[in-house]
Parts: sequence; structure tokens; C-alpha cells
Amino acid sequence: MSRTVTASKFVGTVSLGLLTGLSYTLSTTIVPPLLALPTATPAHSTFRHLRALTSRHQVFFSTLSASSLVMAYLLSPSRLRHPYLLWASLAVGLGWGGEAYATVKRRVSRNRTGSEAAINAGQKANRAVREGSWTEDEEWISEDGNVNGEVVREGMDGWRVKQGIKAGIWGLGWAMAVVGLWGDGA
Repeated sequence: MSRTVTASKFVGTVSLGLLTGLSYTLSTTIVPPLLALPTATPAHSTFRHLRALTSRHQVFFSTLSASSLVMAYLLSPSRLRHPYLLWASLAVGLGWGGEAYATVKRRVSRNRTGSEAAINAGQKANRAVREGSWTEDEEWISEDGNVNGEVVREGMDGWRVKQGIKAGIWGLGWAMAVVGLWGDGA
């Protein structure tokens, strides 16, 4: 059982470190060159692809990290149940908390309008979320079908800031997990 607990702590800590590194790299080195692309259309398509891949990887690493750390806490003997495992898991949840809140708020506001367009958009968004390709393209495309460069830039900047905040929160959780592992001697 102690090997399972040690392996869970290690897997949770490493995946939390990878999650932190992913968000940090996105916010500091990946998005800035996208902002320098000469036109909005390639920036928009590249950014859509980047967001879809990022979301998929962040969900994987956050699920792996949180479940491993909680499992290590639950499987530990009572004298070895250190709260840093729960605090690090909480940091993983906080990294996703704001995004989950914004998604729910957006869906509720669309459903309250009651218009046919909002209902269709909500169904389309639900389908896109299930398929892993959720994007808010309706906001970025103008009435004539062209991509609005200013809106794309604002969206990228906002997303970059969110990734930086996530990296900070997840980095704090990772630091707690590393110090906790060091203290455990695991």
C-alpha cells in the first residue's frame, strides 16, 4: 500500500508540474508570436486549434493530478494523511474554477434570452463542448463573414492572462506538493 501511495503522490506532483509548465509556456512564449501574425484569419485559425489542444491537455493533466493526490490522501494511513495533498488538489480545482463558472454563466445567459438563435447557439455550443472543439467564434466573426482582428487580439490577450493566472495557481499547488513530498521523504 505504501508503494501505491508514494506512486500516487509522485504522479500527482509530476502531472501538476506539467500542467503548470503548459500554462506558463502558453502565456509567455506561445501566444505572443500569434499576436504578431500579419492578418487576423491565420491568427484566428491557429488560436482556435491551440485552444482546443490546450483544453484537452489541461483537462487530462488536471484530472490526473487531482485524482492522484486525493487518492494518495485517502489511501494513506491516518498518521500520514498530510493536508498538503488536499491543498495541492484544491489548487488544481481553483485553476479550473473561474473557467467553469464563466462557461456556466454563458450558458445560462444564452438560455434565458429565449430567442431561437440563442437556443440554436446553445445547442451548437453543447455539441462543440462534447466534441472538444468549443470556441466562441460567433463573437469573432463579423456580419460579412470576415474575422475581426481587434476582437481576435482582445480574445488572445484575455486568454493569455487567464493562462498566466492558472500557471500561478497551479505553480503554487505544485510548490506545496514538492515541499510536502520532500517533508514526507517519499
